[in-house]
This record gives sequence, C-alpha cells and structure tokens, in this order.
Amino acid sequence: MSHQFRIVPYREHPSLVDQIANFETDAYPPYIDQDPVWADIAPHFYDEFANFQFFIVDDENDKMVGACNNVAFGWDGNAEHLPGYHQMLTKALVDWRNGTKPNTMSPVQVIIDPDYRGKGLPELAFDETARLTREHGMLCIMTAVRPTLKDKYPLVAIEDYAQWRREDGQLFDPWLRSIERMGAEPIATAPESTVIEGTIAQWEQWTDMKFPVSGEYWIPGGLSTLRIDRENNSGRHCEPHVWFRVATG
Repeated sequence: MSHQFRIVPYREHPSLVDQIANFETDAYPPYIDQDPVWADIAPHFYDEFANFQFFIVDDENDKMVGACNNVAFGWDGNAEHLPGYHQMLTKALVDWRNGTKPNTMSPVQVIIDPDYRGKGLPELAFDETARLTREHGMLCIMTAVRPTLKDKYPLVAIEDYAQWRREDGQLFDPWLRSIERMGAEPIATAPESTVIEGTIAQWEQWTDMKFPVSGEYWIPGGLSTLRIDRENNSGRHCEPHVWFRVATG
C-alpha cells in the first residue's frame, strides 16, 4: 500500500505530541533515559523552540506516524568548535534566553512509528527541517548522530569508527551511511557527546550487571565502556556522536 504523508507543525496541532509515546520503542538502552541534560531541555522543545517542531501524518488514516524535534544554536562554522550533544542542547537554550540569534538548526530527535520504517520518513523529516532552516534565515543544519552499530565495537575510538567504510566505499555504520546518502557530510566527532553518571547501584540496576571492582566494563548497548570507581561509588559512561552537516537545498 502506498502512503501519502503530510507535515503538521506543532503549533497547528499541539495535541499530537501526546501520541508520541504510542510508538516510542526500546531503541536505546535504559540508562540513556537517565540523561539529566536531556531531561532538563526536552520540555522546552514545545516552548522556546515550538516553531521548529513538527509531526508527520499518514493521510490514508490521518494517523501521526513520526515526529521531529529541532533546536537552534550559534556556531562559528569551525568544526573544531563544535560542541558535544549536551553542550549543544544547553547552548541552544542559553542563546534563546539571551536573545542571541541562532544560525544553526539541529535535529535532536527523529521518532518514527516502527510500522512505518523504510518508507522515507527520515528523509521527509530532514527536508522539512531544511525548509525551516531557510525560513528562519539560518545558515546550515548540523546533527549529532548516534551510530547504531558502535555498541558492537565499544573499544574502538569514535574517530576511527566514523571513518570505517565498506568495500563499495559507503560508510560502515548503517545509520551514518543513511545520513550520508541524504547528502549530509561528516564533519567531526564528539567522543564525550553525552555523559551519564550514577552510583554503582544505579548502574547495576540499569544494566542488570554487577561491578565488583573498579575498571572499564562493557555494558549492553554501550557505544563505549563504563568506567566504575568503587572508591567513590560512581560510574561514568560517555556516548560518542558524529557531527554531520546536512544540505539545506
């Protein structure tokens, strides 16, 4: 069955946000939900950044099948000055509250109904984000991408992993490959893009593992290792991302 999709801005139909929970999946390990910066910033998507949020609706049954959350921040165009994901989220909110005009749009979350995967919805989301970028007079789109297969290679530095390519020349990681196929260009890596910290008891709960001694541990779904410090009763996990510049058309 072919589908026709339409973009619905958040401001036109804000009640659609309640439907997102209907198809959020276990795509991320449980400890990702413990990200304190995300918890602080996410409520502002539909407040300060309301003009940048939209939904994707299937015209066939008038069903909401996707959502995209964007924020905007200031960036000088130098790849060496790109922040990590946490820093970018925080900077976006600070810039907004200070009245600083942003020049860079960033998709921070594209959620797709699992039943509608493979139907071009990420491409549709990026096309609409590009339109919003132009509409609001911004220069470019930058997105911090979480590599989907990096958890199988937690000991490999993200700087190396991001450059792996298949024999056909395409990027090794399927999500990085998909982003590049959309015309995006990998610009930089962020080894400590998000940082999640907790007590040992918390990490044992989040991972269903035990950590009897201090050291580096592989954890389920982890893009890098977990550093356990028994003396200070703490665990620290850093998620790496790859920054892509997305064409605005």
